[in-house]
Amino acid sequence: MNIGLFDSGIGGLSVLKKLIETLPAHYIYVADTMRAPYGTKSSETIETFSREIIGFLMEKKVERIFAACNTSDSTLSKYRNNFRIPYHSIIQAGVSASKYERVAVIGTHTTIQSGIYKNALEAKGKKVMQRPAQLFVSLVEEGIFYGNMVEAVVKFYLEPFRKFKPDELILGCTHFPFLKDIIMRVMGNVRVIDPADELVREVSHLVLNGRPFVEFYVTGNPDEFERKIKKIGFRHPYQIKHLEISELEQKVVYFERACNIDGSFGSGQIDSGGTT
Repeated sequence: MNIGLFDSGIGGLSVLKKLIETLPAHYIYVADTMRAPYGTKSSETIETFSREIIGFLMEKKVERIFAACNTSDSTLSKYRNNFRIPYHSIIQAGVSASKYERVAVIGTHTTIQSGIYKNALEAKGKKVMQRPAQLFVSLVEEGIFYGNMVEAVVKFYLEPFRKFKPDELILGCTHFPFLKDIIMRVMGNVRVIDPADELVREVSHLVLNGRPFVEFYVTGNPDEFERKIKKIGFRHPYQIKHLEISELEQKVVYFERACNIDGSFGSGQIDSGGTT
């Protein structure tokens, strides 16, 4: 089975590493490092990038797609019910994993501004407080996971939740699980949710045999990307290839073919509340 994943950088490896343990498949992972970070760009820009990447994955004939980037996923909600192959939403996984009434959410600026987590959780009768924690992404991309500086940054972003007294905290960016140890220490008894765990549960019924392999397609510097994945201890067999932005931009036609909708994308004709 060919499985597609995508992210702006190494954050999606927090999803990939857990999936590989459950599904030993052939993975095609697009890391759009040349256009990173995603979390500070407009939703319209990220939607364009995401459609290009999914088009690329569809041309590669993947049989499932996992959104390994919350920011991208937040711009694709109107398409979720229309893909011709299974599309696994990291945001829907995070919402589904929530068990308690008072929920804190952290994510990138774009994800938080979209309100997608807040709206979905409040629709389930929960009380929600959310905050962007964009600097977490930079720390992870630089390979800085521990130390006094990281702890100070984590406290800065999470301290405002103290008065809210959440029962649980959703890590609404796939970069954030790399800081989970410090986040858990700062949050104390609060349940910390990594949506990737729920994504894995969604496919736990599938049985695959064989050895896993990952094809990484990187729009930025492949050597720099390889240095990063080695630093986080990625041990599975892989190959890294460079992917030109100009090539990606031509793949949006495959996105259109991947959806059971007409060519008028972004027209507002699709229900924005669609889920997997």
